[in-house]
Amino acid sequence: GTVWNSIVYDPDFNNIYLGVGNGSPWTREIRSPGGGDNLFLASIVAVDADTGKYKWHYQTTPEDNWDYTAVQDMALADMEIDGEKKKVLLQAPKNGFFYVIDRSNGKVLRAHPFAAVTWATHVDLETGRPVENPEVDYSENGAWVLPGPLGAHNWQAMSVDLEDGLVYIPTQENAFFYAIQEDYKKTGIYKRNPGRWNMGIEMSSLAQNILANLETQPAPGGFLKAFNPLTGETKWSVPIPHYWNGGVLATAGGLVFQGDALGMFSAYDKETGERLWEFNTYTSMLAPPITFEIDGEQYVSVLTGSGGGDLFGGEPLPPIEIQASLTYNNFGRLLVFKLGGKKELPIPDVRDKTIPEQQLADVSAKEVRNGESGYNEYCAVCHGFIVKSAGGISDLRKMSSGTHDLFNQIVLEGLLASNGMASFSDVLSEEEVNNIHHYIRARAHEDREVALGNLEAPQYTWFGVED
Repeated sequence: GTVWNSIVYDPDFNNIYLGVGNGSPWTREIRSPGGGDNLFLASIVAVDADTGKYKWHYQTTPEDNWDYTAVQDMALADMEIDGEKKKVLLQAPKNGFFYVIDRSNGKVLRAHPFAAVTWATHVDLETGRPVENPEVDYSENGAWVLPGPLGAHNWQAMSVDLEDGLVYIPTQENAFFYAIQEDYKKTGIYKRNPGRWNMGIEMSSLAQNILANLETQPAPGGFLKAFNPLTGETKWSVPIPHYWNGGVLATAGGLVFQGDALGMFSAYDKETGERLWEFNTYTSMLAPPITFEIDGEQYVSVLTGSGGGDLFGGEPLPPIEIQASLTYNNFGRLLVFKLGGKKELPIPDVRDKTIPEQQLADVSAKEVRNGESGYNEYCAVCHGFIVKSAGGISDLRKMSSGTHDLFNQIVLEGLLASNGMASFSDVLSEEEVNNIHHYIRARAHEDREVALGNLEAPQYTWFGVED
């Protein structure tokens, strides 16, 4: 697993703590059919700062099956636990349990759930291992699981308040429908494809799986929580209509600042969670605020703009509210605030969501379905699920006729490589690109017809459609 976020130095023990990511494929049946914990995936590993020698590890998710990385921020603290002062490490990783770990030996002292968790019932503190929930085992049939791959908490910063014994966490409840790749289920053979995600999860027909199981989907949403990591109690919780929100800053002045997906930068009362102040930035936020002082005057600043791991999620389906970066634009700004500040932020124009008329080719449902599969494997992670962009990357439904004419040159020849759109000629054939293009046009046509009032609901998938 990769160490791509949290690396912390501990001067008390001369340790470096490494937060380790997930393995690939995600599903352990394919990745590790012989079983085993798969060390050191989804683990916190302590090494000697001078020599790099291994000291201890704690694996948050043995045999990871869900992309539950342990790379999230780690905080070091001195806390009284069971009547004894302990030097501890605090982490709220993707899997939904908040870990309090003894830094001297890696022993887990507390592991309470801080968000909705269905993959496991609890963590056994005697063994240090989670107890998995067999009801959401997806090895035979697909299942909604919480957390999804975005995690109950991702890299958005939490804020630790040792004086009050609380952690302020931006939490997420966004289930994912996990199912093992259909080709593997049919053949028992998994073929690794260079250039693909190689997750071992059924992505080609994901839209069909989701639509067929919408009635049992857990309600999605986000929360800002004041959480006690020792007792597992939530002092207060503020619901946010979108799950993908910004990091948190708590101050000694009794405030908690956070920017959210709807574009609101807010200050909450640290004691009650009451919103005391808000400012509309008109842009979704992921970054945490910071505070600083110049010449005796305090400032709070935040970077606006969204994207990251939820580009795949795209424009959300109800009941999730539309994010500000999709309503307006994904404005990347540094905003700085102080008491008595007089500057005003102009209200931007609402984004034009008009979808142009599509020139549909006379192709079979099979060709469109193949394009849907290719799009989900290669394109959706940036351009959005079911060809609905989240606002940070181009919405392919709105391509101009000129862009459509250049589609193959863009995808196969790297015409827009300087903009970040690399060539896919090493992994896609011309026929596959043509089919992806057919699928994009088909999805755009469906959404345009709904917008014009010609259809009540769009067609999202061509899986299950007769050829």
